[in-house]
Amino acid sequence: MAKITALIRYNKKGEPGEMLKEVELIAGLGMEGNMNQGGERQLCLLTAEIREWMDSHAEKGLCFRRFKENMLIEGLPDGVLLPGMRIQTGEAVLQVSESLKHCFAECQLASESIRCRLSECAVFAVVEYGGTVRIADVVRSISHDSMESGI
Repeated sequence: MAKITALIRYNKKGEPGEMLKEVELIAGLGMEGNMNQGGERQLCLLTAEIREWMDSHAEKGLCFRRFKENMLIEGLPDGVLLPGMRIQTGEAVLQVSESLKHCFAECQLASESIRCRLSECAVFAVVEYGGTVRIADVVRSISHDSMESGI
């Protein structure tokens, strides 16, 4: 079963994020107080496993230091969050709006043809229905307005 393990708000570009126990998500805008508001990139989602892989990987990719996720989700298989997918966590419903990452030629991993799991697993999402989300909230895949399955 997938669950939220970290919630991070970024108030200003270039500043460290603020780790929170709960956040308010606002439909059509994103995370209350976050620097990114509106559009198709309201939230950035990443699996906890990919963050751990990034932190422990000997070869550091170009994006490893500058990548900023808003939600870490534990228990998701690589590549399961696809554009168009709807998920519920806490009181909120999110829709994956796009796959996030593309690789840069100047990245050490890309130049050495090393697989970068970050590029396969980080995604953006929009908030369809707002509400409170807390650490340890379960993440479920949904279809229409009914629950379908735990991820």
